[in-house]
Amino acid sequence: MRKERRRTAAVQGLLTALLVAAGMIAVAYVTVAWSSSQQFPTQGTGADANATTSSYANQTSSSLANQTTTGQVVASSPETTFVRILSGSADSVSISFSPLQVTLVVGVNNTVTWVNNDNAAHTITAKDGSFGSGNIGSGASYTHTFTTPGTYTYYCAYHLWMVGTVVVKTG
Repeated sequence: MRKERRRTAAVQGLLTALLVAAGMIAVAYVTVAWSSSQQFPTQGTGADANATTSSYANQTSSSLANQTTTGQVVASSPETTFVRILSGSADSVSISFSPLQVTLVVGVNNTVTWVNNDNAAHTITAKDGSFGSGNIGSGASYTHTFTTPGTYTYYCAYHLWMVGTVVVKTG
């Protein structure tokens, strides 16, 4: 009798786990499908084909650089380069930042704003420890201004496959 109850409980647990997994997959599919249908306008900065700006800006002023904030779609500043954390980044090793590399010029466009378009939280963490966002929730952003030339590799502390690069040049 006990064996039968254990077996029944095990089968019920397995069925519940399968149902939860199927629900998660359905939600992920809908999220990716919805995100793929959204338009994210971009334009190159004449300085470098890899440097990309978009019509995203967060609701904070430039005096609040290096802050994590909830983002809002507004006109962008020519001094800011935007990097999107793509939807699905937390679930796929082939999805992360767009663009993967940006090139900045000190005094011209040396500020980067990362916008989290994923449904999971992420971080922007410099491999050399020179900057870090802490937790960036879904829909939030993080802004950092670079003042020293160099190549800065960063990653998400939660999803180590997410890696990007910022190249900073002198003006």
